[in-house]
Amino acid sequence: MDARRLSALFGFASAAALGALCLAQTRGAGPAAANAVRSPGYDAAGHLPRPPDLDRWVFLGASLGMDYNGDAFTVDHPGLFHVVLMEPSAYEYFKRNGKYADGSMFLLSFYDTQLGSAIGRTGYAPGPLNSFEIHIVDHRRYPEGHAFFLYGKSDTRSTALPPGSPCVKCHVPNGAFDGTFAQFYPSIRERIAK
Repeated sequence: MDARRLSALFGFASAAALGALCLAQTRGAGPAAANAVRSPGYDAAGHLPRPPDLDRWVFLGASLGMDYNGDAFTVDHPGLFHVVLMEPSAYEYFKRNGKYADGSMFLLSFYDTQLGSAIGRTGYAPGPLNSFEIHIVDHRRYPEGHAFFLYGKSDTRSTALPPGSPCVKCHVPNGAFDGTFAQFYPSIRERIAK
């Protein structure tokens, strides 16, 4: 075999080996990358800034009148609309693994209720945002495994409620799945029932 052919063959073999190595490394990193969950992004003081992309989070469920103040539901005063969303990478992790990753974030938004509508239909619709909270499931960071951050409608950051808060005391024993009210979230409920 002449030197030119030997050189070409060596170059081809080197390129093939390098390609195989790159492919193996990519495949090896794939599961870790696929299981990555976005960090909550705490600031240096431990506050949680309002995530800028809440409009892209995954819808889990909604309710009307399941307020925490104990008032009875009435047609004239049905209470607030509650809308629950989950951070997308945390939702994808849950779908793949059947559990929440540490750092998983849930958004609960409270909307005022509008009765009827301008187009003459009956029923209720969400009105303006009243307030919201972010629930973080993280068994490494929080002794109780959960933390709640409450926000006014225009707040840009929040501090976690202290350990033993009423939110944790209610969620941990009453949540259908890892301290979350998954019994009210159809997409989660269907997966944990399997």
